[in-house]
Amino acid sequence: MILPCVCVSCHKEKEDPYDVLVDFQNTTFPDGLKYKNDSGEAGVFTEGIVSFQNSYEYDGEWDYSYWYGFAYSKMHNVTLFDYATNEFSAYVPGDSPENIFMAGFISVWDAPSITVTFNQPVKDLSFDVANNTLAALAMKGEDPNHFAREFEEGDLFELTITVTSTDGTEIIAINLGEGTQITNVWNPVKVETGNITKLEFSLSSTDNGEWGMNTPAYFCIDNIKARTVK
Repeated sequence: MILPCVCVSCHKEKEDPYDVLVDFQNTTFPDGLKYKNDSGEAGVFTEGIVSFQNSYEYDGEWDYSYWYGFAYSKMHNVTLFDYATNEFSAYVPGDSPENIFMAGFISVWDAPSITVTFNQPVKDLSFDVANNTLAALAMKGEDPNHFAREFEEGDLFELTITVTSTDGTEIIAINLGEGTQITNVWNPVKVETGNITKLEFSLSSTDNGEWGMNTPAYFCIDNIKARTVK
């Protein structure tokens, strides 16, 4: 007697591969520089469907430039506290010197946060964040101007990410410095919310003064991955 055979497939349908992959490695820089912080009149740097807020102004009379938002960078000096020459470095000693990322700067005078936007909703979003060298060295007590103080037990430097989606909001908090533990690696961030349209980044510190936060308001972001919502 031949018994009937019933075949049941347990194969789980594979999800679509990431179709948003932003690692900035194709970025070109102005001659002699390892950063690019001027997006021109556009006011954003755009990578596919992802836009990074940027504001840049240049005063020709005083030969002075000013920016906030995001800037491309491949600077990796982890020892020099100097706004003029090392504003854009990631504080990641083990990082490749060829790695390109975005440095973020939040200006307390212009806006309390800076944004990354998606021109169509995404899901399964992840990215990496790290300390900027100026912020890290300030927390380690190496600000030569003594504007920022060295962190001690109980101190906190926190990056808050507000995720906006068509379904609501999600708040993610990342400690970039806690007491004497100062982050010196790329930290992976996974966003649980779907249908994401915007990320809003803000910084807070327990080192504050008359004019606001003393810890330099910088961080870095890299390796953005997501799937577009079909």
